Amino acid sequence: MLILGCILIALLVLILYSYLNGGSFPKKNLPPGPFRFPVIGNLIQLAMADSKEPYVAFSQLGKKYGDIMSIQLGSVYAVVLNSFEVMEEYLTKPEFSDRIYTPWFAERTFNKRLGVIFAKYPEPWQVLRRFSLRSLRDFGFGKRNRMHPVIESELKSIVNEMKLNVKENNGIHTFDCYFTLSILNVLWSMLAGTRFEHSDPRLVKLIKLVREMMSSCNFGNSILLAYPEWKEWFPDWTGLTVQRKCYNALNQFFQEFVDERRKVELYKTNPENLVDEFLREIDAHDESDSEFTDQQLVALMNDLFIAGSETTSHTISWCILYLILNPHVQKKVQEEVDIHVPKGRLPTVEDEAQLHYLRAVLAETHRIASVLPLMVPRAAERDTTCGNYFIPKGTYVIANLHGMLHNKDYWKDPDTFKPERFLDADGKFKADVRLKPFGFGKRLCLGEPLASLSLIQYVTVLVQNFSFHPVPNEPLPSVDPVVGVTNGPQIFRSLIECR
Repeated sequence: MLILGCILIALLVLILYSYLNGGSFPKKNLPPGPFRFPVIGNLIQLAMADSKEPYVAFSQLGKKYGDIMSIQLGSVYAVVLNSFEVMEEYLTKPEFSDRIYTPWFAERTFNKRLGVIFAKYPEPWQVLRRFSLRSLRDFGFGKRNRMHPVIESELKSIVNEMKLNVKENNGIHTFDCYFTLSILNVLWSMLAGTRFEHSDPRLVKLIKLVREMMSSCNFGNSILLAYPEWKEWFPDWTGLTVQRKCYNALNQFFQEFVDERRKVELYKTNPENLVDEFLREIDAHDESDSEFTDQQLVALMNDLFIAGSETTSHTISWCILYLILNPHVQKKVQEEVDIHVPKGRLPTVEDEAQLHYLRAVLAETHRIASVLPLMVPRAAERDTTCGNYFIPKGTYVIANLHGMLHNKDYWKDPDTFKPERFLDADGKFKADVRLKPFGFGKRLCLGEPLASLSLIQYVTVLVQNFSFHPVPNEPLPSVDPVVGVTNGPQIFRSLIECR
């Protein structure tokens, strides 16, 4: 009885401490939120709301606590933004343009704050972003006449491979990160000036490592997010072992490529890609006082590789999956493409302007799939306010994009795949300001131009050449995602008919 009494007293002290230091009635007018338990914070409430999909849990709790909500993720205090209006107003402000940075994120970039994704705002983020955009544009990024040949080459390979695969497997094709390497090649041509063979075993392995790493964690309720100090204590349980394997393999791969480019010395007189341009900057600056270092270059390549290889390829796969599940939508897309885009070539700007239904299908895929369900975490750059609430400097700010894109008050039936949401009364494509798959504000994904062009080109050519059907006598593909930093579809199979 004495031991039990001591335990109860200790629990009461902890609960009282939690109450006085936050609990259900936070001090300093912090945003409202559920009662915070000692040590674990709100992890129990999140698990009860939805243990697999933290963004769904945030939406559920937001119904009670509002669009600006406090949450305690283990040892990390965070604020969740659940509505378009709040995100649009505050994520565009400088004081919400920094990134959270913890020991969990640091290991990927040599335990330094490197790369463009997690770079500190405003500097060095602005320096790295300006350099990246300028260099990528110099080598074709955002220029249709330069990107078209690369995309066309990749699509020819995809179509030929898929036809061969279908022939050899009785019409059955398995979609398992299928488009990742092809999409990566489009970016890599500007980043490194080369392309990979789709059967390249090293790249296939790297892509699988990235997928394992991205699905081993998320920005909502991961153990490493809640307790970054645990990373060395429980590396297997927290997912760090998988992530560390991926980081090491990627960084070694990029450093070897950098060493090769430095060795041939073409970068000094005739730079051929972003890596060459960066090497020139390294030579031109004192490495002890510069953002231009070998480790910075490797971190930047890592950022672009991961971002470029995940989001666009997942979106294409989701689009194919929803076309399988909605054959009437697939038929309408094919009819439109057949009218406006002659088979055998990519759509031009003029063609794309006529592809109203296809663009609506892509918009609806962005919305319903929510490939990036939670934006890459922001941090308050200084003490500030959000709405009427106080936000302390360094607060982890979570933007719940999935919740915004599945809001029943606005979308009415958000779990239904309905491209007509993005068509006007005349059947013309109608953009919706609430569709923000690439994020908000200054830290908008820098790959948006390439992703947007690739998506319309890939889906057009795929429906030109193939019809996608469920596999007879098999369950329909699941729309439950593989939850992670990005949400990809589960591996699925399709019976494919060549058109």
